[in-house]
Amino acid sequence: MKWKLPAWPRVLRIVCAGIVLTALTGGIWFFPGHEAVFVSQFGSSLLALISSFSLGALAAVLAIAVLTLLLGRIYCSVLCPLGILQDLLMAFKRRFAFQGTYRRIKYPVLALLAGLACGGLMLPLAFLMPSANFVSIVNNVFREVCAKVFYWFDLPVGSVTVHPAIGGFLGAWIVFILLAAAVRWRGRIYCNTLCPVGALLSLVSRFSLWKITIADNCVSCGACERVCKSGCIDSGNRRVVNENCVMCLNCLGQCRFSALKFVRRTGAKASGTEVQSASRRDFLIAGGALVAGAAAGKAAHALGGKRKDENACAPAMPPGAVSYDRFSARCVSCGLCIAACKGHVLAHATDQYGLRGFLQPYMRFSGGACEFNCNECMKVCPCGALDKLTLEEKQHWRVGLARYTRTHCISYLDGTDCGACAEHCPVGALEMVPYKETTLPKVNESLCIGCGACENICPARPVKAIRIAGVPEQRFVEKPVATQSAVLDSGEDFPF
Repeated sequence: MKWKLPAWPRVLRIVCAGIVLTALTGGIWFFPGHEAVFVSQFGSSLLALISSFSLGALAAVLAIAVLTLLLGRIYCSVLCPLGILQDLLMAFKRRFAFQGTYRRIKYPVLALLAGLACGGLMLPLAFLMPSANFVSIVNNVFREVCAKVFYWFDLPVGSVTVHPAIGGFLGAWIVFILLAAAVRWRGRIYCNTLCPVGALLSLVSRFSLWKITIADNCVSCGACERVCKSGCIDSGNRRVVNENCVMCLNCLGQCRFSALKFVRRTGAKASGTEVQSASRRDFLIAGGALVAGAAAGKAAHALGGKRKDENACAPAMPPGAVSYDRFSARCVSCGLCIAACKGHVLAHATDQYGLRGFLQPYMRFSGGACEFNCNECMKVCPCGALDKLTLEEKQHWRVGLARYTRTHCISYLDGTDCGACAEHCPVGALEMVPYKETTLPKVNESLCIGCGACENICPARPVKAIRIAGVPEQRFVEKPVATQSAVLDSGEDFPF
């Protein structure tokens, strides 16, 4: 069964891709609280399914797998935001060329990343996961540029920035620049060499029901090859490497001889379609990469899991992380939780967790505090790195402990009344006790949840008198009697 595809499916693909890109961008920028749209992403949904069973993640993974079995890697052109972004970066690029198969690159890379993840090292995956990179680029590149423009022109549009940490900011810009350069050089070469989602879907698409193929009346003019952004058409040899095809449909409208067809697979190999079989060498290389990745991931626990400054307070992880070993083995550093954080306390780590946790989120209390009436970070986590606690559960879930040093306290040093930390504690974990002619705070560790309201509001400089130390294992504490929710404003007046 063969038929020439009319022009409208390509237009429909472009329209659908535009809607998806708008929805995903809006979910992390213009419409806070709607980050759950990222459940549509194959890579993060698969990780979430592996880490903890979820019907939503299972439905997303199965739906995309079935779609790929029917039509090939159409996900990469319609649902993957980084793929759609690459299409935009290719604007006005008029000529592409056959890229080969790159099988000896993408599948060993996939195996290596899988081994590293099994060993507990997610950093390389964080740099290559398409949805994580897209979120990071939107937050740290597009939003920050927009914020600067609004600032320069004094536009009254409110805050458009997430105030990123330097590590996340530089990491996003490096990835964006490299991706733009790769796209202008060879089209979607990233998708067919380094992208783990692309490699997984390539394996599935080898068995897809419908494929693009070249008929016998092809004259090898090269018109289709020149517009193929994934470089999967070899017009000279009249073949299409369908495992690399992202179903953009650009080629079908270019052939003047109707030699390019959309065919239903009737056998192991359709005419003009390359279906490669894995060799023993391929298996050995991929297997070796998997073993090497697992060994490197284990070694990272011993060599890369320590902070540079061991005397500083341990970093506090986002609520729901449970323990660092569990958190670091699941988090892909996408930054969705950072964008959703109402207290502006989450930031990308640099050396807070050591090399192993580079770019993973931590609580930076100089910028804010964990809002008592918020659990958005857990709701939006797409890969199961954060347990989804209810708001009531989160309100007595300990992420850290307050540590008071009275030699830094203004009340102790100057004898003036303060008490800002106790006033802003939402769980009543700080009690002001008499000391000479003033009062000093005392921490009730049985109630403290480590939200950081006290550290954020403390006026002591240059070192805060009260600081939050992260706990090695998060857990429930005594259910607090909630006081008035803290309104954090570092600019409010103090009584001295």
